[in-house]
Amino acid sequence: MTASKGIKKFGKEAVAAMFAEYKQLNNKNVFGRFNKRKLTKDLRRNALRAVNLIKRKRCGKLKGRTCANGAPQRKYIPREKASSPTLRVESLMALILINAFEKRDVAIFDVPGAYLFADLDDKFVLLKIEGDFVKIMCYVNPVFVEDIVDETRNPYCMCKS
Repeated sequence: MTASKGIKKFGKEAVAAMFAEYKQLNNKNVFGRFNKRKLTKDLRRNALRAVNLIKRKRCGKLKGRTCANGAPQRKYIPREKASSPTLRVESLMALILINAFEKRDVAIFDVPGAYLFADLDDKFVLLKIEGDFVKIMCYVNPVFVEDIVDETRNPYCMCKS
């Protein structure tokens, strides 16, 4: 569900989950500073909006998630360059069959925030954070208070990945 609905439904627990998400992003140096005076009309027009979600995990804990809505990029970035390199189902099934046939030992693990460490061809992605999430981001890292754009009251953060 959207984080806004999650906050209405779960209250402080959802706010704490989003706080933890923004804190993780900040600690992994995902966000950087961008001089708001350098924001051209094109940069503003092409800025991606942050999408904030709340999910209840199987253990019952709430998890906040933040990503960029890449839909506006479809206008100017070819589909091949905008897709995420993920495993195809057919490839996974072939690997499972080979591993089972050869009786291999298999381990599964998670790399937390793996996409946060990916290199981008473009130097940055301009991300627009809106609403109550501005307060959360600025609480996590008060330096972003200076990056709030006055006419919209939304900060634009330089997202490195």
